[in-house]
Amino acid sequence: MVLPCWKFFGFLTAARLCEGKEPKSDVTTWWHDSSVINTNASVAADEVRRSRRYKVSISLAGEDDFHRSFVYESIPRNGNGKMLDPAQPEKEYDFADGDGITIEADEGISMAWTQFIYRKDIDVRIVTTDGSSIGPASNVVIRPADLGFKVKSPKDNTVLIRVPFQKSGARFSVEFRDDLVTYRSNGTDYVNDGGVIVSEEPKNGLIIFASPPLPKDLVPSKTSSNVQVIHSGKVTQDTFGSKPTMIFESGIHWIEKDGIVGKDHIKLHPNTHYVYFEPGAYVKAALEYTTKHPTFHTVGYGVLSGENYVYMANTVKNYTSVKDDRYSLRMFWHQSVMDNQTWHCIGPTLNSPPFNTMDLYPMNSTPHEEDNKVSAYIRDYKQVGAYYFQTDGTQMYRGSVRDVFWHVNDDAIKLYHSGAQLHALTIWKARNNAIIQMGWKPRNVSDVSVSKLRIIHNRWIKPDAYVPSAILGASPFYGDPKKIDTRRTMQVNIDDVVCEGICAALMTIAPMQNFDLKMSNVRFEMLHKDAELRLGRSVVGMDAGEGMDNYTPGQGNLTLGIHITNWTIGDKEVDKNNASEDVLGQLKINPMFDGDWTIE
Repeated sequence: MVLPCWKFFGFLTAARLCEGKEPKSDVTTWWHDSSVINTNASVAADEVRRSRRYKVSISLAGEDDFHRSFVYESIPRNGNGKMLDPAQPEKEYDFADGDGITIEADEGISMAWTQFIYRKDIDVRIVTTDGSSIGPASNVVIRPADLGFKVKSPKDNTVLIRVPFQKSGARFSVEFRDDLVTYRSNGTDYVNDGGVIVSEEPKNGLIIFASPPLPKDLVPSKTSSNVQVIHSGKVTQDTFGSKPTMIFESGIHWIEKDGIVGKDHIKLHPNTHYVYFEPGAYVKAALEYTTKHPTFHTVGYGVLSGENYVYMANTVKNYTSVKDDRYSLRMFWHQSVMDNQTWHCIGPTLNSPPFNTMDLYPMNSTPHEEDNKVSAYIRDYKQVGAYYFQTDGTQMYRGSVRDVFWHVNDDAIKLYHSGAQLHALTIWKARNNAIIQMGWKPRNVSDVSVSKLRIIHNRWIKPDAYVPSAILGASPFYGDPKKIDTRRTMQVNIDDVVCEGICAALMTIAPMQNFDLKMSNVRFEMLHKDAELRLGRSVVGMDAGEGMDNYTPGQGNLTLGIHITNWTIGDKEVDKNNASEDVLGQLKINPMFDGDWTIE
């Protein structure tokens, strides 16, 4: 089937949308003419960074009629260096704890990705840009590993992957055994020699995002009187009107203030509650809603990129790199949300977040996050290039998160709100904080479930209680003195968890409230078992020394209702006979909780 291209032109930019002749095309891809291969510097406002390593094309399965799909690329710090202020790019920050990026920039780490839309089984063809070898098929690893996709390598520089159509889409990492970086830790830093191996990850990452067509009722009409169409090119705050719906056309968009990028973000009018990205839209800006409409939406297979912002861009200090937990920029944001509002997020990719990725702050807040009654339904949302320390997953509000792929440095899954149902999450985790976080203070959370969690990489530097080095973590109380609350309970069901490669501890928990926690069907490929770092040891309610103090005064008045069933490490099952600290499971749980928790 021939897939012709139509051009969508905008000021200074062009994107080509390539699809079939029929209105309901079986495959849709796109291309950016204004793109560059740039491995170590920032790119111009009207350009996007193209993969240095990979070219990807798509064909209907077995038809051998391939059409190119644009391969984007993200690099640590976006080529900006340690920029303190976008208006003075020569000035650098110097944080005592760094910014979360250590050897990545020096090693030339990159993360490429491509996105397309499909209705039928397809073949993904990957070819190197310089003709170098990536075959044979045995050199290729698809993660998550249980996808079971068939891989062929007809030439040394070519790989073919058969991807069956699924209504939920497919999101996966394509990795090559001869292009891996080994992360070694000495307990303080990553090191080139010696230390303990904590991870092996791609030097030149490649992620494939295959998405089903959006339902017609989610795609607004560009000719409607209630729609503002944003053409590609430069925007300022004055660009945005007050219409209910906003469409970003295919092409490259960027926001400026006084001629400088990275100094503003899109703050929508209160009337605007629906944002749609056309396929191929690439928007270099963060997005803030102010609406009181019962529902607000972010929809479409475009990219929202934070590449022009500095780390921790502080919106009340002129977007300079000054941390503020309340006012550092979120890429998806609402700062006065009402209890009855619901956010729907379907399809976008977030590139290079500068800080926490999403927050919906209530207009009438309380000291407890669980009192925020906003709802969120998130589906087929992807996140790449999250190299900075505090780049995390979305907040998990009442509602659902499903079919997502997130590269994160900070905590991926924050269980702070009741009624969150999470399913089919693929996580690529860097060094900061737990994958599932439910601590910092006593919480009263119920009706929360996590299922089909796939952890494809993790690489903590050292065991840590405060920012837990574990799959499941509950950080100690953030203030002094530490607190418990016997009236509160954390009620969570976690099922079907797979951790690939070398895995850190199952859990690191400081008890602050009662637990009703069930974990079932957990599979670790390997668990750290070195005697030097002890990254595989789970510490619960104990002061184990060396930064692992998870003891909370008064915790004996709490119930540690943790129940683990069917946990395997390699081909061995963890049970009550081999669960303790010095054997297979490496669980170190305070004896005062004996009888509260079980493993079987």
